[in-house]
Order: sequence, then structure tokens, then C-alpha cells
Amino acid sequence: MSASMKGVISTGDDGLKRLSILGKQSIVIGHRFTPALAEDIATSISCSNFVIFTDSNIAKLHLEPLETALRDALAKKSSSDSPKRVLSYVLPPGESAKTRDTKAIAEDWMLSQKCTRDTCVIALGGGVIGDMCGFVAATFMRGVPFVQIPTTLLAMVDSSIGGKTAVDTPHGKNLIGAFHQPTRIFLDTQYLRTLPRREFVNGLAEVIKTAAIWDADDFDVLENRTDEILGLTDPKVAENAESIDSLLRVILGSAAVKAHIVTVDEKETGLRGLLNFGHSVGHAIEAILFPELLHGECVAIGMVKEAEIARHLGYLSDMSLGRLVRCLQAYGLPISLEDKLVTSRAPGKHCSVDALLDVMRVDKKNQGDKKRLVLLATIGKTVEEKATFVSDDVIRKILSPNVRVFSQRPENKRASTVARTISLQVPGSKSISNRALVLAALGQGKCKLTGLLHSDDVQYMLVALQKLVGIEYTWENNGSTLVIQGGAGRLRVPSSEVYLGNAGTASRFLTSVCALIPKSGETTDTQATVLTGNARMKQRPIGSLVDALLANGSKVEYVESKGCLPLRITPTGGLKGGHIRLSASISSQYVSSVLMAAPYAAEPVTLELIGDAVVSQPYIDMTTAMMESFGIKVDREAGTNIYRIPKGVYKNPDAYLVEADASSATYPLAFAAITGDTVVVTNMGSKSLQGDSEFAIKVLQRMGCKVEQTATSTTVTGPHELNALGDIDMESMTDAFLTASVLAGVATRPAAGSKEKESVSRITGIANQRVKECDRIAAMVEQLGRFGVKASELPDGIQITGTPRKSLRGPKGGVKCYDDHRVAMSFSVLACGLSGGQSAVVNEKKCVEKTWPSWWDTLENILGIRVDGVDDPPKKVVSTGFVNGKTKAQPTEELDDSTIIIVGMRGAGKTSMGRSLSARFQRTFIDMDEYLERTRQTTIPKVIETKGWPAFREMELQCLREVMNEYPKGHVASCGGGIVETADALALLKEYSGRTGGKRKGYVLHLRRDIDGVVEYLSIDKTRPAFGEDVRGVWERRRPLYEECADIEFRLPKMPTTARESWWVRMEGLLARRISFSLRKSSRPPVSEGGLLPTCFLSLTYSQIEEAIPNIDQLSEGVEALELRVDMLERAGEIDWVGDQVALLKAHTTLPIIFTVRTKGQGGAFADDAVEEMFELLHWGGRWGCEYIDVEVTDLDKRRRELTEALVSVKGQAQIIASYHDVAGKVPWAVSAGAAPSSMGEKYFELHRYADVVKLIGVARKVEDNFALREFVTNGIKKLGLPHKPLIAVNMGEQGRLSRALNEFLTPVTHRALPKAAAPGQLTVEEVNRIRHSIGLLPAREFFLCGEPISKSFSPLIHNTGFQVLGLPYTYGLRETTAWKTVKSEVDGLSARGRFGGASVTIPLKEDVFANVVEDMSDTARRIGSVNTLWNVQSKEKTIVFGDNTDWLGLVACIKKRLAKKGVRPGGKLVGTVLGAGGTARAAIVALESVGCKEVRVWNRTQKRAEGLAKALGNERVSVSATAKLVDAIPQEKDVVSIVIGTLPLAAQSELEWDGVFEGRTGVLVDAAYAASETPVISAAGKASGGEWECARGIEMLLEQGFEQFERWTGKAAPKAAIEKAVYASYDHSK
Repeated sequence: MSASMKGVISTGDDGLKRLSILGKQSIVIGHRFTPALAEDIATSISCSNFVIFTDSNIAKLHLEPLETALRDALAKKSSSDSPKRVLSYVLPPGESAKTRDTKAIAEDWMLSQKCTRDTCVIALGGGVIGDMCGFVAATFMRGVPFVQIPTTLLAMVDSSIGGKTAVDTPHGKNLIGAFHQPTRIFLDTQYLRTLPRREFVNGLAEVIKTAAIWDADDFDVLENRTDEILGLTDPKVAENAESIDSLLRVILGSAAVKAHIVTVDEKETGLRGLLNFGHSVGHAIEAILFPELLHGECVAIGMVKEAEIARHLGYLSDMSLGRLVRCLQAYGLPISLEDKLVTSRAPGKHCSVDALLDVMRVDKKNQGDKKRLVLLATIGKTVEEKATFVSDDVIRKILSPNVRVFSQRPENKRASTVARTISLQVPGSKSISNRALVLAALGQGKCKLTGLLHSDDVQYMLVALQKLVGIEYTWENNGSTLVIQGGAGRLRVPSSEVYLGNAGTASRFLTSVCALIPKSGETTDTQATVLTGNARMKQRPIGSLVDALLANGSKVEYVESKGCLPLRITPTGGLKGGHIRLSASISSQYVSSVLMAAPYAAEPVTLELIGDAVVSQPYIDMTTAMMESFGIKVDREAGTNIYRIPKGVYKNPDAYLVEADASSATYPLAFAAITGDTVVVTNMGSKSLQGDSEFAIKVLQRMGCKVEQTATSTTVTGPHELNALGDIDMESMTDAFLTASVLAGVATRPAAGSKEKESVSRITGIANQRVKECDRIAAMVEQLGRFGVKASELPDGIQITGTPRKSLRGPKGGVKCYDDHRVAMSFSVLACGLSGGQSAVVNEKKCVEKTWPSWWDTLENILGIRVDGVDDPPKKVVSTGFVNGKTKAQPTEELDDSTIIIVGMRGAGKTSMGRSLSARFQRTFIDMDEYLERTRQTTIPKVIETKGWPAFREMELQCLREVMNEYPKGHVASCGGGIVETADALALLKEYSGRTGGKRKGYVLHLRRDIDGVVEYLSIDKTRPAFGEDVRGVWERRRPLYEECADIEFRLPKMPTTARESWWVRMEGLLARRISFSLRKSSRPPVSEGGLLPTCFLSLTYSQIEEAIPNIDQLSEGVEALELRVDMLERAGEIDWVGDQVALLKAHTTLPIIFTVRTKGQGGAFADDAVEEMFELLHWGGRWGCEYIDVEVTDLDKRRRELTEALVSVKGQAQIIASYHDVAGKVPWAVSAGAAPSSMGEKYFELHRYADVVKLIGVARKVEDNFALREFVTNGIKKLGLPHKPLIAVNMGEQGRLSRALNEFLTPVTHRALPKAAAPGQLTVEEVNRIRHSIGLLPAREFFLCGEPISKSFSPLIHNTGFQVLGLPYTYGLRETTAWKTVKSEVDGLSARGRFGGASVTIPLKEDVFANVVEDMSDTARRIGSVNTLWNVQSKEKTIVFGDNTDWLGLVACIKKRLAKKGVRPGGKLVGTVLGAGGTARAAIVALESVGCKEVRVWNRTQKRAEGLAKALGNERVSVSATAKLVDAIPQEKDVVSIVIGTLPLAAQSELEWDGVFEGRTGVLVDAAYAASETPVISAAGKASGGEWECARGIEMLLEQGFEQFERWTGKAAPKAAIEKAVYASYDHSK
């Protein structure tokens, strides 16, 4: 767009810029002009009342200066008899305040202050304040003057301009509002100095957007002034005129564009839609990722995606897209959903393509399946002066993270009946682009680079050179030419680390460049340059280059792992020069790095290459040739590897053409080879400097292709059938081996002249490819194998056997690309050559942006291959979950796979527990001691004996660095006990766990065992050297160090003296549960809302938890959580002792723990003035794995607010219950109607910002107080307009008992077995339910058992006991029948009366009810083929009968108990046996599969039935077979644990011969028959000689399946202890 197409700008005598909008100079822009601002308001707005609206955050910083300046200015303008008032109204911060109710409260306050039409509303704040206060101004007295003083960058350039005002509603944002133009808009950049950096950058997204669509000159400023603009967000950096001018320039430009557009299109009918660039996709992302991602961050991603759409449609060049991406990255904005900023800020959230398109569909201006998007044509210009319609198919393709590539080759035919000829240009060379950028940046003068590659690697290089050299650059010729002003060798230490992603070329080149930085004064660590990259970059070698620089006097340090980035390079006065010896056997980039830096050394450089053969010599030759083009000639001694480089300064040529990338050219040329088409690459030929340019002649021609090559072009025509390569050395073009490999995979003719019958290709000379973006040789072998191609690794290469295309297939799950561009492009070529129109999915499509960002567009638009977008697969879903009695599909819990490092004393169980964790979570275990011994080829005792403890500790530290760096994901590592005593190791562990306040890299788990147990273990462990000092003294020294570095602490309760193996297995399970909680990616709460019955928690009021353990099952009846009242413990102030109490409680319950420290002022026992101590305890509660942390939020002073915010910031997966107790009973249950009177509404507002759960406790002195509470909960909270959060709201006191029965979520309850209630008026669960029934909130329900014979069933006793204990108005009876129609009639009749609760089904009705009564069922019931449990569920708009089978769950529970008792760990070799082939046998097979049996044997007297069952139930997870002989049904192998399930009737068991069946075997036996207390099969197992059997009777299985039924019907866990007591008493009596 033309720069003149902006609002009219003028400059006043005061130096302030004024901008015209809608014909008025309403916008004033400057820096630090509060007095002038106040003077302007006083002069231009004639009102008596000036009301400043702001929020509590802004008020602390900026309200008082504005009030003072405005009062002073008004005093000069007003007379004494008509004074003018300045009032202020402070709102809560955040979007939650932008509601109709908040607006009404504000208006009521204005009326109470006697404000009239003679009032001016001033909005001091961000977009929320401006939007809402503008709406107040628009409607108050039918409209009053309005002034905007935006304090955020986003508001300055966007929401403050244009007159849009609005509030949010529950139906959406900004749905009710008005257009009301401000009288003045003051843009004062001083406010940005106090804006958090992230908020500032958030606003910059809108600035970048406006420049991108409208003004290329402003975009140039943004590109070249990054450090100056961002520097203003650092309070440590002093203001300077240059930075302020740059910021004012871009703000003014952005505001001017919006002012012009608003003036032309005030009501948004056309042109104003251009401002939505990036917003169509960005708003969809924001709808899913807010609040974790801010608006500008989402729009940044949206801009990139919409620009990629423009490129795909042929409107936008790679160069312009690259500039946009580079600019966004430079300011720290995310550019994709895979960006580390997104994954770290919104872990566990996923933007599926379907979900994004669903959000985008809401726009009423869409046309069918077309969406309105703003498409860029180039920087500063759009395709149309309005949004353009784009089809969903195109949008889906660009948004998808993966692609499906379709072959166009029919079976046994060429790709087409007429061969096509396709001409194209390939992107510029990455190698040459990076070299040219370094040379031009170091050179003298201006250089115009044309043909530059616009890719990730080059973008990293350009940003790095800006930091190091301070280069200035501009773009010409529509972005195709980069103009660089060289620095003539001037270099500086950058203000921040240099991040290079996975750009290996940039990292190696810049290492030597950084060594050139001159020393400036006294050097400190803060004056060093840090080069770093992503996880893979930190594994790629750079040691040989660093060794050479160190030998030359440079100071280069490894920050993490030796031999890899990150590097800290401290200036020592520049590169010394002279004779430099360098190994070039790993990478030629080391050589090029030294060569390019050498002219700037203090002395001329003689570079001698040593060691094995030099790899990739053509790339070294390329470097010297380019250096000569920039004025420095390198001499190489003939016949040697010695190079002489003179001192000098590069002289930049006026223009330099970057030739095409020869490696990239291999892909379209290979496309010709594999499809039979002709492809002409028009910009790469025989004159190329690159070794890969020989690919066409040396590889494709050899494979049978027709090749023609000129100096500047290469033409290839593919044959009907490709020849194998035979033996070929590709050392001179190693990057091209991947392309050759995929062609070799379909080369079915033997190599020319080969005597081999098979078509074999052996590619060698490519050893350096193992240290690229991935181990490329291993990657190619694996992925070729997944296509069906036989391939294997050679020491320095790969061997591939050609495979007929009809035998190939696209790999299941798609090609894994290892984030490697060459892997992705190579296999996309192979996909094009599949036969019969097949396709293959290529995952991680973005990785191609490293060298050919538009590859997928080229493949489709130029090469003519169909490419579809493919989303990542959805999260796995389990068949049916149950949340408080309701069926609900739930995704399996996704866990963070960051590596866990275990620390703790020797003897604490680190190795055994670590191995268990690894097995349970399918990770790889690393014993750090074993790792040290294996990698250092020694033993620890030997190291200590020969070198001493300090040398061992240093070696241990090196190993820790290596493991952290090389295995950041999918591992569990167990450290030696003394690792924390090395200061550097401790610092490393703290950084790793995020305990230093930085971003977490992984987890550090402190495994803690009681010291007596440790001492006992060490007294018998002789595998390691003795401590040589008192173990308890060592523990006291190390304990604070473990606590300092670990973010998770797991305490092992004291080990019993017996059954130790089963105790360890139980502890392993507890640890796995603890780790699962901490590693969850989702924020799903431990207790869910919205069930059939209210949820409750029990407040434990014991002085020590040991007193609770004997009754813990009874105490847990009917509650969803247990509250540990720490303040009531006898030693509440002793953190260590409290930790033991938590560990003991967690060892005896699986219920979530609410960790509470209640102060005396809030009705507890903890000292009110011990605030620091209280918060320290709360922090520990989180580290101990308590699921809820109760935090008092009352009368927050500055320190208490800081402590609260700090706790919330590190809470991890714990849920914060923000609580307030009105112990005095003075705070009313009301929403404030004035300025800020004390009310529960005000308290709710204050608690809400910190809370996952809000807890408000009042006092009832009369029953009506409960009605006020109910009104507040039902209607009052809605008026506040805040996002929903679970609420606990009750009244204390006897009069408040009704409120406890009315509360729906986590009602605090007591129990008769407790020593006392935690608060006055607390009810038991039974009392809560009885009151709810009496007031009509809990209707009566009927349940029954159907089948025949059932008169002796224990089911009525099971369920009626449970109902009675919990106080539920439910009854369970019998309906003896053999007719399914009777069952259906009974269910329908009770349902019609609203009384059907559920039904149990037994023989002979399980299959009939399955087929005729249930309308839906669980997947497991469907597989078993029968149901035993029925209840009603809501499905869409009707109620249906749902069926499930709990028999298998009853069996699983029995099996797991017995396996734990035997000390059997998960992952052991388990083999299942089922005796019988009836209905229960099907449930038995499912149960055995569930507990980990990979093999199940079925025996039945009628073998045919056993065979039928095996065939029906076997699958890929479990092998099921029929066994002819009973004696062979149970395995005899000693390493096998057998699990036997008997499903035979009692009479049938009595007829069988059991001798020899159980003898000499070991395992678990569950017999489903319960008519006798000891059945023949249990008796036989018990008497078997040489056998060890843990047996479960059928009555136990009956109980367990009944407990499952109870939970489905009520949403409550069954009160097992009470039920078991009643049932076993009756059962034993009957037997």
C-alpha cells in the first residue's frame, strides 16, 4: 500500500505527533507527556466530572501521577465557584471484569457519586478497560465524552482506535456493545516501560501485522531495530533516544494505518477487514489455547499460516514469507503450533485441524466451504483490498502437521501414457547462503545477495549475525535481493544467547566468528557469547573445532556436555592465528569455519588438516572459492592439506548470486527417475561449486536415466525400470545418499555389469551422515524397512536390495522423519513411485523448511502430485469411563515424557524403583554408575582407588551432563547418592528441574527412605566402597541438597519386618501413581463436578495420622478426598515429620489428599503470624504429591500476595483451593453494588484469580442465611461474569447444616469415628444424603437382580448394606425370571416412574438381555458378548438403557491382590489359564489380557467349545489356544507365573481328576464358583506338592464385581469394609 494511504500526521510545537481519524486530530503520540496530556484534556473537554477507570494492577503504577496532573491542569482552568472533580474507580484486572454486571456496578457507582451528562470517562489501561469503559461512556446519560489512555502496546495500536466498545457475555466475547469514538486517544510510550515483556511482544504482533499488509518501510524498521525496540522492556536498560524513536515510528505507523482504515470504513464493511490478517486462523487457535497463549501469540501463528496459504496459491514468494517468519521470531513470537513457546506454555492442549476449521466456520461472511482470509502478495501489500475466499481443502492442507503423498503411477504402467516434461528452479544453496551471509557480514561495504535460500537455517544465521555484527539489511526486488551493509570485521558480545535451533552449519561457522570478538575491558561471564540450540543440536559434535580454537588461545567452554553445544565463548583479544591444526574427518564445516574467520586473526593463518581422510573436500573448495570472490585468496600447498590464509578484510562485491542448492536438486531429478517423467532443473548445472551437483551423472545415469547437463541446467528422464547401483562411494556428495537410497529401494534390475542376481546397492563413504540432524543411515534403514524394502547398515554406509513396487506399501502411521528435511523429501519421492495409486503419509512436514520451505507446494503445483493434509491422530480413547455414575469417554492420560532423574541416598531403592518406573512407563532405564563404568571402560572402585574421590565426582558430573543432553526424553536415570555434593552437579540438577526459576527441562525425583532402613541395607551391601564416615552424618549433610534440587519427593514408609518383597512391589505401585500425577499433561482435576450425587471430602482431625490408619477404609466411605489438617497435627511446625505423615497417609489410601494449613484467624490452629512457615509447608505439600493445596486468601498484603503468587506458579498438577472463612460471620452473601464494600462477591473475585477451586465459608445464625447463600451461588456469581470454577460454599454453625446438604462439590464432612469435627455444623455423608432426600433433592431409586435361581444371592445384601451406610434412599430386590421380556418390562415401568436405578443380570439372561434389552454398552461388554449390569444414561436427547459387564473387573481385582501378595512385578512373564468355556470364561480371557498375559490357554471337557472360544477372543494383544489335556493347561516353566481362573460349576469340578494339575507350579488361582467356601479346584491347589498358589474364592470375585456395579449406579465408591463384614458374616454362617 502507499505510505500516503494513512491517517494525516502532524507535529505540534510541543513535539508530539498528532494523527487524524474521522476528520479530527484525536490521536496524540509521544513519550512521557502526562502533564501535556492533562493540559490537553482540561483544555479540549468541557466537563465538570472526570472519572478515571483503571484496574488494580495499573493503579499501583500510574493512577496517582495522572490524577495529580489532571487536578493541577483543571485547577488552572476552573473557577473556585465551579470546581472540577477528578474521581477514580478501580476494577479487578483481567478479562473477567469485562461483563454487563461489572458495567452496571460501575454505572451505579457513578450515579452514587452524582455524575451527570457533564462527565468525561477516561480509560487508563489495556483493551479490557478501554472496551468496557468506552461502553459505559456510550450509554451513561445516553453518551458522554470518552478518553482512551492505553497502557499496553496491543491497546495502543488496536483496540483504542476505531470506537469499538463492548462487554463479554456467557455466549461469547464482545457480543454487546456500541461504536463510540473517543474524543482523545493518548499513546504515551512511557507506559510500555512497566509492561511485562511478554505483554509487550504480544502487542508487537499487531504492529508487525499492520506493517506486513500495508507499509514495507515500517517492516524494514521492525527487521533492523529488534534490539532497540525490545530493549525498552528491560528496566535495567536505560532509555535512549534511538530506541524510543524506533518504537514511536512503528507505533505511529501502525496507528496511522488503522486510523486511515477506520476513517474510510468506520463500520467494517470492506477495507477494515484487512486488519484481520492472521486473525482468521489466529482466533481459531486462540479459542483453543487461551489463556495459555495470548492473543498476539495466536495471531502470529495465524499470520504465518495465512501467508503459507498465499504461497501455496501462488501469490506470495518464499522470500516474503521468510521475512515475515524471521521478523516474528526475532521478537520472540511463536510461528507454529509446534513452536517450543507453544508446547511449553500450553502443554497437553492440542489444536486439531477439524477443531480449528469448526471455529473458523462461525464467520457469517463465509461462503459454503470457503473461508475469508487476508492474503499477502508481498511485504506491504495484499492480494486484494479485502479478504479473499479460500477453500477448506487448501486451509486443511496448510494447517495439517503431516502430508499424504499420492502416487500417480498405475499398476505395471508408466506414470502416464505420455511422458511429461517439467521445468523448475530449486531454492538457493543452504551451504552457499550461509557462507555468503558470514562473508558479507564480516566484509566491508554493501553487498546485494540474490538467490538466497529462505529457510530455517538461513533465518537463524541472519538473526545471529544481527546480534554479533549489528548488520543492517534491506530487501529489494520484491524480496528477492538482500542488501547487507557489512561490518568490516566489527564484532560484539550479544546481549542474549544466540539460539540456532538445529542449524549445524550456522553453529560451526559462528563458533570461529565468536572467537574473533575483541576483548573489551575486564571480561566477565556476562560478556561471553553463548551459542545454543535445540535438543538434537546439543548432541551434534563440534569437539574437533573447539579443540583447534582452544589450542590457538581462544576461551571456549562447554556449558553442558563435552563436545557439543551450548558453548560459552569469552573474548580473549580475538583469534591469535599462526599455525592451526584441525581434524577434518568428521565435518568439512569445521575447516570452512576456521578458513572464513582466519583473515581477521592477529597473525596470518596456516591451517593444517590432520587425522583421517578429509570428508567432503568439495565443500572446502567451495569455501575458498567464495572467499576469493570476497577479496581473500587462500593458497593450498600442492599435494597437501595445508592452507595459507593472509590477513585482510573482505571486500564485499556489489552483487553476489547464490547458486541453486545441488542437494535439493536431487529430489525433483529423482522424481523424474522414479516416475519416468522428464524434469529440467534450470538453475543448477556443471558449473556448480557443490559436490552434490554430480548426482545426476554419477548416480542417476548409472541407474539407467537419461541425463543432459549444461553449465547452468540439468535434465533427467527416468527409465521404465531402474538399475541398482552396485558399489558406489558417495563421499563427495554425502547429503545425496538419502535420495539415492529411496531410488535403490525400487531399483529391481541388477547393477550394470554386476554378476549378482539380486539388485543390490551398496552406498559407502557416508559415515559423517550419522552425526547430522539424526543418524541418517539408521533412519533410512528403519524407514525403508517400513515400506517393505530390505536394507541394512554398513560400517560407513548402507546396503539396499531393490524391491518390486507392487510389494511396497505406505508405512502404517506414516514416515518418521526425525525432524530431518532430507528424510522427509527423500521419502516423499519414494511415495510418488508406489504402484497402483497408493499413498504414503510423511509426518513432521515442517522439517523441510530447513532447505526447501515450499517443497510440498512444488510437489503439488509443479510436479503434479496430489498432496493432502493429514492431522495428527486423535488421543486414544478408552471404551467407557465413569464419572460420578455417568458414562463418559475419556482420553487415556497423556504423560510428559521428559526424562526423570532419581537422586537419594545409596540404599534408598533408586535402582530397583527406577527399573520399575521404566517398565511401567515403557521407558529406558539408566543406572548412572553402570553408565559411567560402561562408557569409561573402568569400575568405580578402581577409579576411587587409583584417582580418588574428587576424580570420581568429576567423572560422575560429566556423565550426568551427557545423559541430560543425550537422553532428554523417554528415560529414567538413577544417580549415585553423592552426586549432589558436587556444586556443579547440584546446580545442573536444579536447572534441570526448574528449581532455579527457569524453564523445567525434566524431573528430579528425590527417593527418600527412612535412615534406619538405609543403614541396614548398607551394612550388607558390599558392591560399592564403604562411606568411611557415619551414614547418618552423611544423610544430614546431603538431605538439604536433595531437597534443594528435587521437584518431586517420594518418601518410603518404614519397611515391615515381614513380607518385604510384596512391600517393595506395593511401594513401586505407589511411586508409579505419584509420578503419573506429576507428569500428566492434562489439567483434569482429581475430583470431577456434575455427578449423580454431591462429592465430599473428610477432614481428618487426628493429632497424628497413625491413629487414622486402622480405620482408614471406614473413614473413606462415601468421600472423594481426604483433608489433612496439618494445623491440627501435634508437630505441625516440623516439616520433616509432616512429610512422614503425608507419606503414611498416601501409603494407605488412593483418595486425593487436600493439604490444609488453617490459621487461627480462619478457624484453625496454626499461628496467624507464621505466614512464611505456612507457605513453606504448602510448597512441600505440592512436592509431596498432594492433589489439592488449600490456600487462605484473606487480607493480602504485598508479602502475602507474593507468596500466594509464587505458590500458584509452581503448583504443577496440584489444584489450588483458594479459601476464605468468615469466622466472625460479618460478610454478607451478596455481590457488591458500590465501590468496594466487603461481601462474598468481593471475596469470590479475589479468590478466583488464584483458584482452581473457590472455597467460601460463612456463618449461619438463622436458616434464612442459607437461602442467601443459595441465591449467591445460583445467581449472584453469574453477575460477576467470571469463568466458571468449581465452588465450595457452606455456612458454619448448627443453622448452617442445610447449606452443607445443598453444596454440590467437595462438601466438607465428618465421621463418627473421628475424635472431633473440623468445624461446627459438619455433617456425615449419611446425614448429607438423608437431608437431601428429605428436601426432594435425592429421589428414591429401585434396583434388582434378575435371573434364576437367585433366592440365595448375596447381591441384595451387598448393595443394601452400601446404600444404608451412605444414607441413600435406594432399595435392591430380586426379580426371579428367565424371560428377557419380563426384565425389559420391569426396567421400562420403573423408568417411566423415575425410580429405576439399575439392575444386575445373571444366568440364564446375560446373553438375552445383551441382545434385546440394552440400547448401548461398553466395548468390553460387546467383546465378552454379555452384560451383568444395567442402568439408564442420557444419550443426546433421550434416556437409554446402558449395559456393562463387571465380571472381568471382579476377576482383575482378585488377581492383582494376589500378584502383589506374591511380590510379582508388572512386566513379569504371566500365562493365563481358563478352566471352562461358558459365559464367564469370556470375561476371564478379557481379565487375563488386562493384567498382562500375552498367552492364555483354555481347557474344557468339550474341546470344540474351547477352540471356538479361543478363536473368538484371541487378538493381536493376546494369543488364546485350546488345550486338550487338563494337566497341560498350566505351564510348568519355572520362570512363568500362572494365573488360573476357574469357571466350572461346582458339580463339574467334583467329577474331575486334579492330581498333577497344580503340582510343581506357582501362581494365582481365582475360582468363580462360590456355592462352597472351598471348592475342589481350590482344595487341589492348596494340597499340591511343590506348588505355591495364592487362591481367591468366588465370593471375593462376587464382592469385587458388585463394588464396580455400585460405583456405576451411584457415582460413589462402595463402602467395602462394611459390605465385606456383612457378607462374610452371612456367607460363613451359611456354610
